Amino acid sequence: MGLTIDRGDYAYFKQGVYELYEKPSQDAPMPTGIWSSLVGWVIQGLAQYYRVSGYEPAKTLAGKLTRYLRYHGGYYDPEDCAFKPNRPGSPSTHLHHHLLPLLGVQEYAMLVGDHELMEWVRRGYEHGKTFGETTVGFFPEHLHIPDYQTSETCEVADMIALGLKLTEAGVGDYLDDVDRWTRNQFVENQLVRADWIEYVAEAGLIDSRARSLVPTIVDESYQTTENVPQRNIGSFAGWPAANDWFVGHGSGIMHCCTGNGARALYYVWENIISYADGRLKVNLLLNRASPWADIDSYIPYEGRVDVKIKQPCELSIRIPEWVKPEETVAKVGDEAHQVGWDGRYAKFGAVKPGDVATLAFPIQERTESIYIEKTRYRIVRKGNDVVYIDPPGRFCPLYQRAHYRENQVRWRKIERFVSDEAIHW
Repeated sequence: MGLTIDRGDYAYFKQGVYELYEKPSQDAPMPTGIWSSLVGWVIQGLAQYYRVSGYEPAKTLAGKLTRYLRYHGGYYDPEDCAFKPNRPGSPSTHLHHHLLPLLGVQEYAMLVGDHELMEWVRRGYEHGKTFGETTVGFFPEHLHIPDYQTSETCEVADMIALGLKLTEAGVGDYLDDVDRWTRNQFVENQLVRADWIEYVAEAGLIDSRARSLVPTIVDESYQTTENVPQRNIGSFAGWPAANDWFVGHGSGIMHCCTGNGARALYYVWENIISYADGRLKVNLLLNRASPWADIDSYIPYEGRVDVKIKQPCELSIRIPEWVKPEETVAKVGDEAHQVGWDGRYAKFGAVKPGDVATLAFPIQERTESIYIEKTRYRIVRKGNDVVYIDPPGRFCPLYQRAHYRENQVRWRKIERFVSDEAIHW
């Protein structure tokens, strides 16, 4: 609390960097514009800390920072949550700096049960959708500027996280958004191979600072040039195009994206299923092991999901957005099974350990034309998964998924870890 400037009903941090042990003057001017957004990074942590500890000052400060962000920072419209420019006189605005603070506000609103505040966040989420391409989940880093914008992973991760948090709170149903974006731009933004990095100069790299991979003399205590591309496997792209992991200018990677991407991965994993009071709901048809059941998704090879039951429960499975209830075929084991419906959820009823509940449905390819950042792309989607894009990228082309079009499921034997403890993040 000693780092804040407290104005009674709201509070903020001074603009700039704090010195060690510094206590800012209570006369420090109030930051506005993009500087005001920085309190959002703190709000979520405070709300989560209160949830696990019950420490009242954390909740109080989260509320004060939230009210500053909404009503005094000048970065959002206080009523409809429209996004304002980074600074007066410039139309440019940074999408991540608008989205991530909303995640903190949503966490606080859920904590205190403020439904009006959650609705304000929902309006911001819907506003954010207008700037992206919602078929694949491409969200640009900067808004309202003429240069080509890349889909920094931070923005994609923010939108996925907000969609899941709003759905959890019952403010809306955004699982279809999450499914599309997770399967496409988000997972394609994760670096899974590094061989192409050796040849970026030959492929037409613009940034001359990165033309050489020759090792240089560095302080070995803090940095290294040894196997740098390989050491970054699993990290997330900072400058991806709609069809390429690297657009060809900029540094290619900045690890704020790795942090935000890793958190979004956990949010998606966490929300594949939900369990409460003996009821298990499969919300996203993605692979996951759990104490209650293991989910094996055949998508997009086939339209099918198997749920292998490990504990007695009442089971429901949510169908994808392209499937109609009357198109589904349900089984438990080898026997046909009659399901009821609750919206998009097929209700299997009571199942027991050893049962395998299967839901099958049609899945087919469709060709679409989409427009992303001043460029027209032709894509082929199978279900929600993009399996082809034209034109292709030149450095590390995305959507190299011809194997999905073979309609033959590929299996891999792995050992799954199931934790006894769930962490609600």
